Amino acid sequence: MAIVRCLITGCEGFLGSHLADLLVENGQEVWGTAYAEADRLAHLEGRIALLECDLADGDRVRKVVAEARPEAVFHLAAQSFVTVAWDSPEETLRTNVMGTFHLLEALRETGGDPLVEVIGSSSVYGPCEEAEMPLGDRRELRPTSMYAVSKVGEEMLALFYWRVHGMRAIRVRPFNMTGPRKTLDACSDFARGIAEVERGLRGRLAVGNLETVRDFTDGRDAARALWLLAERGEPGETYQVCSGEGHRLGEVLHTLIELSGRPIEYDIVAEKLRPWDDPVYIGDNGKLRALGWRPEIEFRRTLGDLLAYWRERVQATGGVTA
Repeated sequence: MAIVRCLITGCEGFLGSHLADLLVENGQEVWGTAYAEADRLAHLEGRIALLECDLADGDRVRKVVAEARPEAVFHLAAQSFVTVAWDSPEETLRTNVMGTFHLLEALRETGGDPLVEVIGSSSVYGPCEEAEMPLGDRRELRPTSMYAVSKVGEEMLALFYWRVHGMRAIRVRPFNMTGPRKTLDACSDFARGIAEVERGLRGRLAVGNLETVRDFTDGRDAARALWLLAERGEPGETYQVCSGEGHRLGEVLHTLIELSGRPIEYDIVAEKLRPWDDPVYIGDNGKLRALGWRPEIEFRRTLGDLLAYWRERVQATGGVTA
């Protein structure tokens, strides 16, 4: 049966906005929940139904599910920042774990047998050795932050509702994602800083550890992966969204500087360094590839589009950006 009605929780976020673009282009009816400002969705005004919703409010979640009556649910809403989780662990657990419980319970009560994708995180694996790369989805989970603990909790709820209630739940573990509309990660920090240097708003960049290697997927490719899983994924299974390739952060920075065409200077500063960084984090996307997915957007283009996005934002705001 073709999927028509889709619900995206956290639709206002980076991945949610790209998924909304894809679904609208495909002709699906899109319902989205938003907790924060929805600037990324301004271009879709009138084309999607956007509902305010705090997933910690179970009554509100039930009303949203009853109104949307989704055939597919993409659960992206979460407290997504590790640093915030350290400062506000209770809020993180309430939003991520209880929010997921409220959603799954509302879907169970409403019925209709929707396909549900619960979006987790590769952070559930915890510290890893380079010899373990690429990480497969059956590796032991060793969460070392409250954020990662909350993501394990989300996954276990999805597994429970599949096993006990027969819900068609799929667990999805993205690795690093970036591209236009991304904020508050290393790639976007680099791009934002370069855009500010170009406009004379700062003289140099301040950066952290450039030796770590990470697996980056363009958000638009990640959105395609989520839709493919809605069509072909196996309920009860776990799928990793990742490129399967590693990029050193120094390489990312130097590529962005090259794309700028300016001699951007930078300093490695103590306040940008974390107490610990896993040296290498690369995922195995074999299960997703077996369904027919491949990254289509070359990484250099991803970085070029990210820089263009930040140039527009910095120009529009005069450097006052979030």
